[in-house]
Amino acid sequence: MTLRINTLISKVVLNKLAMTLDENCFEGTYESLESIRQNRELNKSQSSTPSTPTRTIVGRPLDLESVERKHASRQASSSSPENVNTEREAYYRCETESDEPDESDEEYVETFTFAKNIANPKEVLTGPPSNNSKPPDYLRIIGNDTDTECSLQGRSIKIVGNCEETIKEALERFRNLQTIFKRRKRPTMVVPCVHYPTDSPKFTLYFCPLERYAQQEYVALGDVSPPVFVILPVFKDNRGQDMKPTDLLKNPTPQAPPPQWMMQKKQQQREEQELSLEERMKLASLEHKKKGFGNLNAGMAPDQTPLWGENKNYVVRPSESAVQKQVRSTLPPPSPVMVQKTPEEEFPSLGGAPSARPTVQKAQKNTRRVLRVVPQKSGRVAHNTPPPMSNMDIIKQYNFGNIRPALVEGLNSVRGFKGTVRFSAKLGKVLWTNLTPEIQKKMWQFHDLKDILVKEHGVSPNFNNVTTTSDDVISRISDILPEPYTWAAYFEMHASARNQPLVPYEPVVMYMKQGVVELTKAVTKITNVTEIDWVSLDRKFDFQMKLRTEETTRTDVKPYTTFIKKVAVCPNTSQITFENVPDFLQVNYILLKKKTKYRIHFPFVVEITRVEKIPLKQQKLGNYGIEKIQGDTGKGQVWYDLEVFYSTHDEIFRSNPSLPVGKLASWTVEDVLGKETDASIALVEYIRCLLIFVEKCEGAL
Repeated sequence: MTLRINTLISKVVLNKLAMTLDENCFEGTYESLESIRQNRELNKSQSSTPSTPTRTIVGRPLDLESVERKHASRQASSSSPENVNTEREAYYRCETESDEPDESDEEYVETFTFAKNIANPKEVLTGPPSNNSKPPDYLRIIGNDTDTECSLQGRSIKIVGNCEETIKEALERFRNLQTIFKRRKRPTMVVPCVHYPTDSPKFTLYFCPLERYAQQEYVALGDVSPPVFVILPVFKDNRGQDMKPTDLLKNPTPQAPPPQWMMQKKQQQREEQELSLEERMKLASLEHKKKGFGNLNAGMAPDQTPLWGENKNYVVRPSESAVQKQVRSTLPPPSPVMVQKTPEEEFPSLGGAPSARPTVQKAQKNTRRVLRVVPQKSGRVAHNTPPPMSNMDIIKQYNFGNIRPALVEGLNSVRGFKGTVRFSAKLGKVLWTNLTPEIQKKMWQFHDLKDILVKEHGVSPNFNNVTTTSDDVISRISDILPEPYTWAAYFEMHASARNQPLVPYEPVVMYMKQGVVELTKAVTKITNVTEIDWVSLDRKFDFQMKLRTEETTRTDVKPYTTFIKKVAVCPNTSQITFENVPDFLQVNYILLKKKTKYRIHFPFVVEITRVEKIPLKQQKLGNYGIEKIQGDTGKGQVWYDLEVFYSTHDEIFRSNPSLPVGKLASWTVEDVLGKETDASIALVEYIRCLLIFVEKCEGAL
């Protein structure tokens, strides 16, 4: 069949196609020679007949010299002023141009001068380096962002631009940079506060050693080194005397040193063994002459000691000067707390208040007394006089007067910060250090903490930063909360990193989810801007309100990309395995954090975090020289953190990470703390929520 078809095509079809081509001679596809010859004859006949001149351009002219002469003559004629004005007017009156004159050539110049307290202006214009990277040049960045030319000339910056608005924007950015630089150099603002949960009479404050604190089992030291103290309230009795605090314990009896009279008795026996009988009799006779008058034990033999209750302070001593020196050198100073005679001796700081009480003179005999009768005031006047403020209201106003200015200053300083801003509160205990013996012996007023103890005497309040280490305590607290609405688990890896082998290491905190081997964030610096250390008297928990900032860096650059490639997490046991990057990244320790979030009344959220410090073990794989480090999850030290967040703050601070250089965030202080004139401002509601939560925890425990 195929052979037949090929035969038909070659003999029939191809023959007919060849005959058709020969007859038509490709007419319609190519121009024939006859038609070309006819067109030439027609062109010659048309050129011989006269006709009107027409300008026809076909291709490029062959006479180039004539064309150049014509072009030069046209340029000479168009260079005259009249033609120039005509062409410019025609250009500006084009449909796509405006009739207004062009002002783009006008320049504006402004000068920014640094303040006198700025020693080196270059420090203001140089940003902080991040993870050993090159510090940013704010002068160049602001010039590029505002399309201006900025140059540093001594202590001034010259700003040149074509638009007045961009000049003003650049000037404002440099002014903000100077303000941010000044506030960045300030230390952390610490505001100590005390609060008694119920309306009570006036009280003073006593610094109790942690060993004698009745609720010390609920206190975790954290990173605070002993000796540490807690504050206890001291009230007065009906006689006006200071009473012993409820949570103050007595010194345990096994640890108490023996009484002084017993030590003197033992010392006396040792001395008497060394003396002869004649010397002992002479000493006894001397003592009899000195203290014989009115002494119930006169004539008693030197070896006989008084019975308990029979002038028990009387002790026969061989030599007063010699024995006293030896006893004082061998005995430790007697602790006044261990003497159990009177309450004053158990509580040694009684009567040691910094403010002296007014002295009252004794009444003299035969003195004339005058009784003055003061007339009563009218009811209208008595009704208009405001009632006296309670002690609780006085303390509240004092605390609020210290907290709000500190937070206002802190929030204003972070408005221009490019990074993460957090404002939160955590439950724990405020511990006090750097207390001298003189401070421990005195009673203090609540307003002495900030102005006298912290500023003048250098007493340091330290928040332990740990809520509890007990599983039972955190389970009881979680029972008073509603059902959780979300959970999360992640690794927090604290390391030292650098991107060049010649620069020093810098601390960095890397965050990685438990189920995904990928770095979500790398924090290079954490700065505590403001700390409010709130002491809840007669309660197991205090709290700290903290405003802090976090500087982050990219995670898609070395050495982080190299490190994350060598990390592995077991999905069943959550064990983590990794390798350090030699000369670039060394892991110090790893924390596994499991967060549980609870919604209480809007807009507050409670977060309970279980923190485990994972023990790390090095493992060598054969003879390849690879050192793997394994973290055994579930075998490390565990503690719990409880934080309370104001949920709307997250949305307010969301604009800070993408903030341009020298620009301030759009939020204001009132957006965070509320208006000062409003009674239900956000700051008051935040503190009220924390106080209620502390009371609920007290009831649960």
